[in-house]
Amino acid sequence: MSVLQSNLLSAAFKRLDLKKRLVVLDMGHASSSTVSFFNHFRCRLSFVDMHNESFITCPNLDLSHEELVAQMTELLNLDANIKIDICLFWDLFNYLNDAMIKALIEALEPHINHSTSGYVIGTRDSRNQLPFYQYGIVDKNNLTENDGSGIQGTIYPRSQRDLNKLIDYFEIDRGQLLSEGRAEYLLFENRDSDKSDRSII
Repeated sequence: MSVLQSNLLSAAFKRLDLKKRLVVLDMGHASSSTVSFFNHFRCRLSFVDMHNESFITCPNLDLSHEELVAQMTELLNLDANIKIDICLFWDLFNYLNDAMIKALIEALEPHINHSTSGYVIGTRDSRNQLPFYQYGIVDKNNLTENDGSGIQGTIYPRSQRDLNKLIDYFEIDRGQLLSEGRAEYLLFENRDSDKSDRSII
């Protein structure tokens, strides 16, 4: 295990009322460090690791958008009235094709409100590949990265601009370069977002 400094994760917490019970959706491996970190908060923490789901690792390109949304919704298995405060996407978007990202974002939409933040680790641009890691949280400024288990899935490297166009009501608020060809992005809900081309990093 190694530690990776984050310059953006702490900003997601600054928007929250930490006196209330937080709802956190972690879309990666269930990391013991993440569990320990959120034990310091009044928090509902859910893990939904999609990386090894068969419909993602072996995508059926004949599925309609509606069918993909239904699969994503079933996998998320979120209570109808739940609203997410922080969504830790980690590097998941890099393993989803464009259609899957759009389906995931639509499946999440009923659970997103104006205060929801998202945290993403992506490639710096569409030419970069991605190291095979599983991530967790040490504290608001530091992450853990462990070697991934099993076989790394197909990578869909995207530029920040291309990702921003796919995430609909989310908008990349800021980005920061990381090591090994990666970047971290902070997403905020913005249903009035202007998706005009702009670069943050």
